[in-house]
Amino acid sequence: MEEEGKETDNSKKLRQEIREYIEKRIEFVSINLSEQLSLMIAHSFQRLIGVLLLAMASFFIWFAFGFYLSGLVDSQSAGFAIASLPLFLLGFIFFNKKSKRMTERIQAELIGKVIQNFDSRNGQQDQENDADKPESNK
Repeated sequence: MEEEGKETDNSKKLRQEIREYIEKRIEFVSINLSEQLSLMIAHSFQRLIGVLLLAMASFFIWFAFGFYLSGLVDSQSAGFAIASLPLFLLGFIFFNKKSKRMTERIQAELIGKVIQNFDSRNGQQDQENDADKPESNK
């Protein structure tokens, strides 16, 4: 009779520990995913700021180039038309060309970073778990 009571107590404790483990694991995964997502957003935001600054610098350089060409051809509108021609051609090429290779490269880079972050987090967790274990269990 006592053995049955101990077994039910042990099974209840085991169920409770399993439930706590699953809850902690779900919490860990959600925290890990949110951390990776925030890291990707931060990197994307940083790159966006860099691209915007480069675009502004390019705009002013191209604007100065238009004024320079205007002085050479003695016509302001012709100078700016000549300066804008390469930009128009590049924009047209990029707009019409669907680069599957570029898209795949960007996706592969993002997925690789997520996997690398996830692996490094799991490695740290494994080291922490090993440090928590008593010497007899190692």
